Amino acid sequence: MTSVGLKFKTFAKVALAGAAIAVLASSTTMAQPSKDQLVVGQIQFLTNFHPLIQVNNTKRLTINYSLRPITAFDENVVNQCILCETLPTIENGLAKIVDLPDGKKGMQVTLTLRKGLAWGDGVPVTSKDIEFTWKMARDPKIGFSNYNSWDRATDLKIVDDRTVVLTLPQVLSSYNSWDQILPEHLEGPVYAANPTLDTYVKQSLYNTQPTNPGLWNGAFLLSDYQIGTRIVFQPNPHWPGTKPHLQRIIFSYRDNSSALLQNLLAGAVDAVPVSPGGISFSQMLDLRGQQPTKFKYYIDYGTNVERIAVNFDNPILQDKSVRQALLYAIDRQAISDELFGGLQPVANGILSDENAYYNKNMTIYKYDAEKAQELLASAGWKPGPDGICVNDKGERLSLELVSTAGNQTREQIAQVVQSQMKDVCVEIKNNFVPLQEFNGEMARKRRFKALMMSSIDFSPSVSPRIALGSDSIPKAENNGVGNNFSGYANPAMDEAISELEVALDPKTTKEKWAEVQKIFADDLPMLPLYFYPRAYVAVPDLVNFRQGTLDPLAIWAEEWDRK
Repeated sequence: MTSVGLKFKTFAKVALAGAAIAVLASSTTMAQPSKDQLVVGQIQFLTNFHPLIQVNNTKRLTINYSLRPITAFDENVVNQCILCETLPTIENGLAKIVDLPDGKKGMQVTLTLRKGLAWGDGVPVTSKDIEFTWKMARDPKIGFSNYNSWDRATDLKIVDDRTVVLTLPQVLSSYNSWDQILPEHLEGPVYAANPTLDTYVKQSLYNTQPTNPGLWNGAFLLSDYQIGTRIVFQPNPHWPGTKPHLQRIIFSYRDNSSALLQNLLAGAVDAVPVSPGGISFSQMLDLRGQQPTKFKYYIDYGTNVERIAVNFDNPILQDKSVRQALLYAIDRQAISDELFGGLQPVANGILSDENAYYNKNMTIYKYDAEKAQELLASAGWKPGPDGICVNDKGERLSLELVSTAGNQTREQIAQVVQSQMKDVCVEIKNNFVPLQEFNGEMARKRRFKALMMSSIDFSPSVSPRIALGSDSIPKAENNGVGNNFSGYANPAMDEAISELEVALDPKTTKEKWAEVQKIFADDLPMLPLYFYPRAYVAVPDLVNFRQGTLDPLAIWAEEWDRK
């Protein structure tokens, strides 16, 4: 075995120690399971419950039980109505390319809410809720999420209680993908009295009264919670769709993934996601090897890429040769093979090579420590007396890597990256911080010094602008909106993204995706590591569990049952 392999085996043994302890707990006498509820083990409690502010993967996987988006992509990569009656398309006439007053082409999109939709307090969901959400989204003092945001529309006309017509200032391929809406009858007065982000977030009923049923319009209501401990969802009596089979879904929080695994084996929880937010992938593999029939193991293709954001404000990292060297120095295939059984595919960019739009002709950075050292030398970095590179000013090549505390997968990867970087004379100082600090100070305020490990999900409806557009850099002026934590700004990338967003036919879309990926690979605004498969472990009696959906699986939770 190579020295690299030995390093990974060491890390793997440490990672699996918690699982070995947990297996011993499986001999504990288990209580008879309650068939009308599902207890989901989680880590990383939400820092705030507002569905459209400071949105990340953890929040999306939680909120969608109770607040549904207008549309979502299922496991077959098919966009479908969740709250709307008919998905708008150009073919059915509900979406039209139109001439705008300024002489440019735009679109008009007609959305009609499904019949019988009501908030959890019985108040009907209406066009006024869409209009209210749209107006808030366009308020620069607030700063909503930019996944499938409402601020893409420059005008909205109410046709009737359930129908609106949205005007888009350009032709957009994502014209029929739309986020959640908010209850005007409850949040309207709060917004009117608190017109800035700081005061609104603090006074929003989503944070002061999250169990108020009128805040939620999905199949479940957020009915109870205890900070850091649990969130309870119960059926919404006013949901017009399929009535939930489960009468309670309980998110039960633990401090770390080893505790989650022990509780799963002891029967205290019925299901756990596999990182992020749950047990590590290596823990799942070990569990599957030792308990192949005790649980069901769901593993599907995923679009969620684990990446290391590179802070462009750091003078060292402004040098592209340094960024390239860092990626060459990480043996990502070895990480996948040794820690994840080869099931977490290496990310060469923001799209998986399983994606139809993947560009196989862009620059590919395979592990090459010698190449990394050559690039560092060309950038003026030579090994110093202690083995760490220094430049001609005597400055050491020392970089801080920030990630989330308690996430065992990221802690494992950070340690491996630290070890591999040392081999090419780069010092990595790992800093694991609580989730609230990570999402706030480090990410939204961009106060990480050099490198930051996190994930971002490029589902089919999401534009790469969310992480690569210069207008998606979070800053005080836009209230921290955007996931371009690197602070990357390239006019060529902005233009390529804009052209991709207006592409409606598959041929043009593929060409524009290829251009975006090529620029990304040349610039390396982030270091792609691997793609998370959509993975879950659950008790075997859980059925109708559509785990492989490309938007949050909670959107279809009313179908879940225990037999």
